[in-house]
This record gives sequence, structure tokens and C-alpha cells, in this order.
Amino acid sequence: MAASLGDAPVWLAAATTLASLFLALRLLLRGQGDAERHVSSNAEDADRLEDREQITYEDLVDPKVRRNHLAFNEMLHRSFAGQQFVPVSGEDRCYIAFAYATAKAILNDHSTFSSNPFSDDRLVALNTMSKADHARVLRYVHSHYAQAEVSKLEERIREIIERCTDDLEQSDEVDVVLWAKRIHMAVSLMQLGIELECCSNAGAADGTNGGAARQRPWDWRRVDEVVALNDAMVALVAPLGGVGRRYGELPPGQWARVLCGLLRSLPATLAMAWRLGLRCTWQIIRPDVTVLFPPKQPRMGLWWHPELVQLVPRYFLALYDLLQVDPSRGGPVPGIRAGVEAGDLQLAEALTLMVQLMVNMTSANALANMVFRLATETEAASMTAVDVDRLAPAFVQEVLRLDAPLQRNPRRVARQPGEKWARTPLSKNDQVLVFIGAANLDPAAFPEPTKFRIDREDGDKPALSFGSGMHYCLGSNVVKLEMRCALVCLLKRFSSVELHGESRRLDDVDVGNWGFRRLQVRLHRSGKA
Repeated sequence: MAASLGDAPVWLAAATTLASLFLALRLLLRGQGDAERHVSSNAEDADRLEDREQITYEDLVDPKVRRNHLAFNEMLHRSFAGQQFVPVSGEDRCYIAFAYATAKAILNDHSTFSSNPFSDDRLVALNTMSKADHARVLRYVHSHYAQAEVSKLEERIREIIERCTDDLEQSDEVDVVLWAKRIHMAVSLMQLGIELECCSNAGAADGTNGGAARQRPWDWRRVDEVVALNDAMVALVAPLGGVGRRYGELPPGQWARVLCGLLRSLPATLAMAWRLGLRCTWQIIRPDVTVLFPPKQPRMGLWWHPELVQLVPRYFLALYDLLQVDPSRGGPVPGIRAGVEAGDLQLAEALTLMVQLMVNMTSANALANMVFRLATETEAASMTAVDVDRLAPAFVQEVLRLDAPLQRNPRRVARQPGEKWARTPLSKNDQVLVFIGAANLDPAAFPEPTKFRIDREDGDKPALSFGSGMHYCLGSNVVKLEMRCALVCLLKRFSSVELHGESRRLDDVDVGNWGFRRLQVRLHRSGKA
């Protein structure tokens, strides 16, 4: 799978330098044009979540809305009840869909609504591929994420959670976010054939933790490094709020910072081109559509986080090394590599697929949200603790419904709407933001939608937190198992969980992540063994 490029690095260096200079001019001109249309957002406006007559661009990127997304979702149902598509003022050809029935219909109509928000031919992840490409790529990994296969990993997932929770017990006040991120990334790496190593300087096993000998602690540095790389990719690629901030809102001199970020990434990009091949590198980076001629909608986060650009080639080189993992370790990687060798998968497709298999932020959101509900829904937590094996799945499901880890899902109208969409205001290439979290609070679908209830009937409509239809979340079985195992672990180890210290919601990254930047809790130890 090695690549020979001849003079390609020299050519790529020259092209990147010229592209960077061209970018500086484009950013300067674009910023001047957009500045006239910029309307500043006041995140401290006390009326932002009150009933209103329209939704604005500022609402989509406002940190206050992001920190209070559940209240915003409730407002949508009060202010726009019965309306299928709400136009976004200040963002051309953009609409919000928030009712459960409309949201589910959009997610299931793949011929009208594309999950790829970009109309160009750039390489996209599995969850945004066309139907044909999705079927071709999915068959290499689907069996490894089916419920029957995931259930075989339960013992190892429990071990990872126990190890992570060991660290929580070292202090009465802990930040849950790091715990959550480590759990899911460690599980993801384990599924891909990478086992964690113990700390080389750790002492011998001790006799704490209920009298059972505890093994040497794991070395989390590798996990933390991959988490940081993964978070950086999300910040660079995903359009903030689903649309991305306007270019005219870039701070003065930002074009120079973007230029510096591109230049700093050049050595690693050359290394990437040398090892992966020029074609693969071009397909992944695509400077023509990401840097030189970026789309008007949606706008990527690259412009706001240029310091992270140099991590892109570093991450893909690490994934390329991971693709060489010993086939005897099992998991999806050997099959992915076989697909590349057979010519059915392009190398760039395989590496992009692996990025998605390691997406960590939304899964960590789900785990952190669960701990938050464990601390705030004390009655439901107490009921679950009495019969944890029976009630844990219901607790997890209600967390996922109320606190969908990704609140918004972008769709692009791929063709002129017909049939049931013919009387809507939509046209081809319009952007539609499906507010999944709001759909989960639709009173037409869920009785007492804002209440946390673990006694909901099996006949209730399924929450849309993992999507619906062809692009239903591939890792949903893994996330639900992680949440259930983590809930059982916490309820058995601790008598209660209490919010204490600083808690800060995510409000400045991705389409609509609903999680925490920081969540501090105090753990009250249980007398159970």
C-alpha cells in the first residue's frame, strides 16, 4: 500500500504556497463583502428563549441558545406549532424542521434530502454518503457493530469503564467529561484492535476496591492524544450551528492566522503525500473546495481554528498506521484493508471511514449527559438503583431522548421536491436543519415530553437521537451498551452523584453537540461491595 510520488512533494509544496497566498487575498475580499451584512449577536439578551415570530441566523450560532438548547426546543413547539419548515432569517435558503413527524420523514427520504450538506464532489464520511456508496462501504464494517457482535464485547467494555472509574474514585470532586471521553475512545480503539497498556512506572496491584486486587493503572496518554485529534477534526470540519459563522465575522487579521496555519501544516502534508500518495492526500484535504473556493453554505470551522490545521495530516498518518494492524486481532480493520487491496475501497475512503468509527464527541456527550441526569433526576436514579439490571435500559433511553447528544442534523434538498413535499417552500439545494432534540420533545409524539420518565410505554414512538433510515447511527449499539454498563458501575459504586463546582455546556463547536465542556460532580461512595 506504499506510494511512490517522484517529484510530487516539490509540486505539492509549490501548489500549497500559491494556494495560501491566493487564500489570503480571497479571505480579505470576502471579509469586506460579508462585513456589511454582519449583525452581531448578543448572547446575554434575556429574551432570546422567549416566544418569537421568527428564527434568525444569530439563533443558530448563539452560545446562549447552545447552552440552553432544551429551552430553545420547547420554544419552537410553542411558537411554531403546526409549521413544517421554519425559514431562518438572515441565512439564505435555510430552514428548520422540528416536529417529530416531519423530522422522521426527512431522515427517511434519502432521494429528496441528502445527508451531505455540500453539493460538490468532495470525499464525505459514511453517514453522509449517497445510497450506492453507503451500501458499498457499509458492508465492510456493519457486522462488527450489529447488536449480537457488540454484546460479545460487554465484558471488555465493563473492564474499560471500571478502569476509568477507578480514576474517579481518587477524588471526591471530579470532571466527568474526561472520564466520558476516555471510555468511548478506549472502546473504539479496542474494537479496532488497539489494546491499552499499563503505566510502566505503576506499582504492584493493591488490595483496594472491595478487596479485589486492582491491576496496574492504564496509560491513558494514547487515548487522550487520539481524543484531542478527533476533537480537532470536528472543530475544523463541522459548520457551527449547522450553518457556520459568516466569513465577515472573522476577527481582524484572521486571514493571516489561517495562512500561518496552512504553512505550518506543510511539512506534515508532504509526509502524508509521500506515504499515502498524492491522489489520496488530495482527496482528503481538497484545498480547492475547503480553502480556495469554499462554499457559501455551510461554512466550515477551519476559518476559526487555523491552529488545528496542522493536526489533519498527523491524524491521517496515524490512521494509516492503524490500518496496518495485525489481522489476528480481529475487528473491522482487516476487512477495510482487504477492501482497499481489492480496489473496492479507495484508501482515502478507508481512512475517512476510520475517522468516523472513532468519532468521540457525541458518544462522550451521551455519557456525560447520563451522569448529569443521575445527579439531577434523583427520584428516577433511586428507583433505578433498586433494580438496576431491569431499569438501566429505560434510564439510558430517557437520557438519549431528552438529551440527544447531537441536537441538529443538516440535510440538503437534493432534487426539486415533489409528492408530499410539493406544497412546502423548499427548492433544490436548500439547507434544512433537522432539530432532532426538538423532535424528541414533540408533545404529539411523547406524553409529558419535558419530564424524565423511566416508565414510558414500549408503544411510545422511538426517539430520533440516533437518526432514522439508511443513516441510522452505526455505533448506536456500542453507545447504549457503554451507557448501560457505566450506569450500573456508578450505581453500584456510589450511593449518589451530586453536581458540585463548575459545569459548562458545549456552545462553540460542531453542528449541535449537546454535552459538556466541563462537568464537575461529587461522588458519595456506597457501602456495597
